[in-house]
Amino acid sequence: MAGAAAAYHAACLDHNMPPRLPGGELRTLWLALENRGTREWDPGAVHLTIRLDGARVTQVDLPHPVAPGQRVTVHWVFRATSERGGHRLEVDLAGPEPGFAPDDGWPVRLPFHVDRAAPTESGRLRDRVLETHARSWLPCDGVSWSTSGAGYPQFAREARGCRMVDVEGRTYVDYLMGWGSALLGYAPERIRRAVESALASGATPTLTHRFMPEVADALCALFPGAEAATFGKNGSDVCTAAVRMARVYTGRPIVLACGYHGWQDWHVERWGFAATGVPERPEPLVLAFEPHSLPQVAELLAQHRGRVAAVMLEPAGVIEGTNGPIRQADHAFLRDLMALAHGEGALVIFDEILTGFRHPGGSVQRAAGVAPDLTCVGKALSGGLPLSALVGRREVFASAVGRIHYEPTFKGEVYSLAAAREALALYREQDVPRLVGAWGERLRAAVDELCATLGIPARMIGPPYRMMVVFDEAAPRRRLLMRTLFQQELIKGGVLTTQNLFLPSLAHDEEAFELTLRAFRHALERLGEVGAKDRFASALEIPPLPG
Repeated sequence: MAGAAAAYHAACLDHNMPPRLPGGELRTLWLALENRGTREWDPGAVHLTIRLDGARVTQVDLPHPVAPGQRVTVHWVFRATSERGGHRLEVDLAGPEPGFAPDDGWPVRLPFHVDRAAPTESGRLRDRVLETHARSWLPCDGVSWSTSGAGYPQFAREARGCRMVDVEGRTYVDYLMGWGSALLGYAPERIRRAVESALASGATPTLTHRFMPEVADALCALFPGAEAATFGKNGSDVCTAAVRMARVYTGRPIVLACGYHGWQDWHVERWGFAATGVPERPEPLVLAFEPHSLPQVAELLAQHRGRVAAVMLEPAGVIEGTNGPIRQADHAFLRDLMALAHGEGALVIFDEILTGFRHPGGSVQRAAGVAPDLTCVGKALSGGLPLSALVGRREVFASAVGRIHYEPTFKGEVYSLAAAREALALYREQDVPRLVGAWGERLRAAVDELCATLGIPARMIGPPYRMMVVFDEAAPRRRLLMRTLFQQELIKGGVLTTQNLFLPSLAHDEEAFELTLRAFRHALERLGEVGAKDRFASALEIPPLPG
């Protein structure tokens, strides 16, 4: 039908299908398409149909509407057949009308040859994880093979200092550092010795071990206004304990929250049952406010006067989006927030899970000169071992802690307490925030200079202990492709990150700095080369980053 052909005229501009693939490997396929017809492609009506050797295997939806003259880049992940020899993928564009035909040249045929694949430890472990549905982080969603031969890491063999060695023996400079827990580096000598000396004891004795009050006293000395403490194993534990304590103490149900406060029911229920499995309430009890927005907090307090138990926030470094911003602490805002909340009879909870021991002075509250009612700490508290703590006013603890049904079995685990005791001693002896901050600022300056020199619209933002590479690109889809390619090439260069996030540690040394800059230069040069030609589809190998 001539009319239909004119209405739906499409071209495949680019793709990344290699001529040869190892059998059984996961692969992300990318295609760039252009709408050369007269009608817009609606994601609800136009999609791709994928066939392998004539058999339909999947359908791929468009990520957004595509107007006439516009391009779209689509992807899907598939596992190559294990059958050696020649094969063919066929990609067809399916539409809403009978006789839909995008133009000659469709379906797009992508021939490839499957080679015998030598088994790898990464592949074996990845398949085991996928088969058992174990929830684990795979840096490239299970894609480990690269046409360049560099490969992508999946599983760790060991971690020391700022370096991660994967099961294939490849070494990476890590900038996630145990999701922020290894501020002192992986397996620092003093922490190892402290844990080794505690191994003569059972890990979880019935009686409270003497280390617990020692660690509690040391914590209370470091955080303004802290007079009592209780412990948990992760940040979500103590964030939940803090919210329960505030509700019991005030007799009020509502919490105003800003930032990320964990995965437990009270915090995630606002995303709905379908997304979390947590039943929704007729009336939400957790209300979000934007960082540094005092008018918004004031409005919420006024709307719910007499019903707000606490205002809870990450006081600095909140990641507000996949391309930032990540703002520094605003001391004036924090002081005004304290006065506003207390004026309404609400407690103030600082979630310093990440900023504790990293921020100048050791915490945002110490730097700002404010004393919140409750503070959640974790991550770097115990030198990389699993321990978190809730500290705060003795009056609040005495009134509420016995009524919140908070008794985790492992909160008094001895080895983590021994590590925390040593880590806190180290924080007293060294200005870790200053050392880590100086390293981060040096990295930021070098990266920004590289971006300017190479003409790449990118920069590093955020406090020097929690930075992110962002791109000054207005088109969301192109920005996503830039971010994804950049992270892909950083990993190939030996730098491990996700979402282009960087958490420097005390263990990052001069050799790591030089390797990082080489990886950055390679990734930025590759980005400039691909971006100038708009050839992202043929350059990408991993799935897109979230957002």
